[in-house]
Amino acid sequence: MEPSDIGKRLRQVRNRAGMGLRELARLAGLSPAALSAIEKGASSPTLATLHKVLKAMRSDFTEFFSGDSSDLCPAFPAAGMRTIEDAHRRYVLMFPNQRDLRFEMIHETIQPSERRSQWEVHDIDLGGQVLDGGPARLEVDQAGTWTLRAGDAFYIRAGQRHRLANMGDSPLKLITVADPPRY
Repeated sequence: MEPSDIGKRLRQVRNRAGMGLRELARLAGLSPAALSAIEKGASSPTLATLHKVLKAMRSDFTEFFSGDSSDLCPAFPAAGMRTIEDAHRRYVLMFPNQRDLRFEMIHETIQPSERRSQWEVHDIDLGGQVLDGGPARLEVDQAGTWTLRAGDAFYIRAGQRHRLANMGDSPLKLITVADPPRY
């Protein structure tokens, strides 16, 4: 999705939520000028910044990038999956935005250029498994730091401040599962 499309979509979601630009910027921890630049397509947000903005509107990536679907099909072809990315991360939303699904699954790729990621806090539980690449460094605030390699899994409870960084020389690939889904 092009920055101008992200900006237009973000403005639509903000207007639908009945929020002013300044209010959303304050809740997301951004300056109004930065949010305005994103909405105008003059600036492309990182995935971490977009996550903060969407969270402030009680939304998420899946809702933002997927259309609503009503018929449950048990198979989800790769060609229909939505992809979002920035310079360091790529997320493939594996399931459609469908309210009757009980969890969501994301295929993540973290480039080796991201050695120090931003702290994240989610209002949902996250679990996942490293598929390839790495090693990864998982830090959970006030709990510790762990090294994860291919085959290793992790679980983060809702509300835990955490971050995951690729410490290897090749792309880190993992599957992340969110419960409950954020749509």
